[in-house]
Amino acid sequence: MRINKQKNNQNFKALSQVAKPLGQFYNANATIPTLVIETGVTLGRAHEAKKRGGTPEAIDRLVEQGISAIVWIYGVKFLKNIGDFLGKKFLNIKDLNFDIGFDELRNPTKYIDKKALGFKASNILISTAIATYFIGSILPKMNNAILDKILKKNKKEEETEKTTLKPTSFDDFKNKTKKNNLSFTSLFSTVVNGAHILENNSAARLLITDTGVIAGRFHNAPNKYRKIEGLFRDIASIYFYLLATSHIVFGLNKISKNTDINPKTLEKTLEMISQKIKENPDMKVEDFLSQATKKVDDISKAALDELFKGKKVISVDDFIKTFPELSKKAKDMATMQYIENGNGVLSYQQALDTLSNSWTSEAGFLKETLKYATGKEIDSKTCFVSSRELNKVRKSIDSFIENLSEPLKQHGKLDFDFIENYANKTLKKSFGFNIVGTAISMYALGILIPKIQYAITRKLTNENKFHTEKE
Repeated sequence: MRINKQKNNQNFKALSQVAKPLGQFYNANATIPTLVIETGVTLGRAHEAKKRGGTPEAIDRLVEQGISAIVWIYGVKFLKNIGDFLGKKFLNIKDLNFDIGFDELRNPTKYIDKKALGFKASNILISTAIATYFIGSILPKMNNAILDKILKKNKKEEETEKTTLKPTSFDDFKNKTKKNNLSFTSLFSTVVNGAHILENNSAARLLITDTGVIAGRFHNAPNKYRKIEGLFRDIASIYFYLLATSHIVFGLNKISKNTDINPKTLEKTLEMISQKIKENPDMKVEDFLSQATKKVDDISKAALDELFKGKKVISVDDFIKTFPELSKKAKDMATMQYIENGNGVLSYQQALDTLSNSWTSEAGFLKETLKYATGKEIDSKTCFVSSRELNKVRKSIDSFIENLSEPLKQHGKLDFDFIENYANKTLKKSFGFNIVGTAISMYALGILIPKIQYAITRKLTNENKFHTEKE
C-alpha cells in the first residue's frame, strides 16, 4: 500500500508535553524525582510516627529524615564546589571540568594533569567521608539532643500542671491536659531552618553513604529497640530507594510492550524517520521496517565474534582486515570516542552497527543522538560516559522500531502522523509507569516499612510506644 505523499512531507515538530518531566527520570543528576520521593517519605514517616509516639516522635522523624533528604540531594555538590574553589584559588589548579571515570572506550584520566586529577579525586572522597560522618554520627546526636529537649519541656509542663495551686474542676482539668502546648508548626519551621544551615556545611547522597549511615545510626541509637528499628528501616529501604521504581517500570513496559526510551533519544529518532520518509515518499510499510533496523547475517556475526574473542574492544585496523569493504564506516564509527594518535577502536555494539546498513546504525545519526541523549561530548578526550549507558540508549532505538512494527502494519500505510502519535503514546505510558513506580516506592518507604518496624518493636516489648529511654 502506498503512502500519502503530501501528508508524509511534514517535518517532525515536537514531542508531547510529558517529554520534559519524563526526561527527569532518565537524568542521573536530576534532583526533582529524588526531591519528590524524599518529600513523600519524610511526610509519610512523620505521619506514622505521630500516630505511635505523638508530636515528639513526629519531630524526631522530621528532623532526621528531612535534613538527611536535603543533604542527600544537594550537599555533595555544594561541598565539591567549595573544594573546587579552594583548589583553584590556593593550589593554582586552572581547570577541573573533566570526568574521572573510565572504561575500555573512554579514559579521560590519561589526558588530565596529575595534580588536578589527584585533587579532584581527593575532593570527591573527602566530601563523601564528611557526608557519611555527618549523617551517620552528627545528625543522630543532634536529633537525640532535640528530642531530649522536647521531652524535658513536656515533662516540666506536666509537673507544673499537676502542682498548680489554682483550684479547678475535673472537667477543666481534662480539657487542659488535652491541649498540646508544643507548637508543631514552629518546631517544623525550626527543622527547615536547621536543614538550610546544615545543607551549607556538609552533605551526602544515599547512594554513596548507605553503609556509613546505617552503621552510624545504629551506633548512636539510644537503646536496643531503636537500634533494631533503625537497622530494619535503613536496610529495607535500600531496595525501594535504588531499584524498586526501575523494576516496576521495566515490568509494566514488558507487559504493555512499551519502549523504555529517553525522550531525547526518541526525538532524534523521529527526526531521522521523518527525513527518511521525505526522501523515500513511495516506500511501503514493509520496506520501511526492513530499512529501519536490519539484522547482521550469521556469517558476518560469527566472524565478528571471533575478532572479539576475549576482548572488549578491537582496533579499527583489525576490523578492516576482516571487513575491508566497510573501511570508511568503521573509521566513522570510531569517532564516537576520542581517537588517540589515529588509533581508533570499536566496541562490540559499534562493530555490529558497522556491519549493519540500517538507518538506525548510521554513524552520523548515532553520534548526534548519543550526544544529545547524554548531554555529553562523547568524542572529547576529557569526557566519560560508560559504554553500558550508551549501549542502553542505542538498544532503545531498535526497541522502539520493533514495538512500532505491529501497530504500523495494522494501520496499513506509512503515515508519519501515526508514527508521531505512537511515539507520544509511548512517552505518556512511560511517564505513567514512572509515576506508578515512584508512588509504590514512596508508599513502601513512608508507610509500609514504618508499620513493619513498629510491629517488630511491639512484638519484642509488648508495648506500642516510642522508646526514648537511654541504655
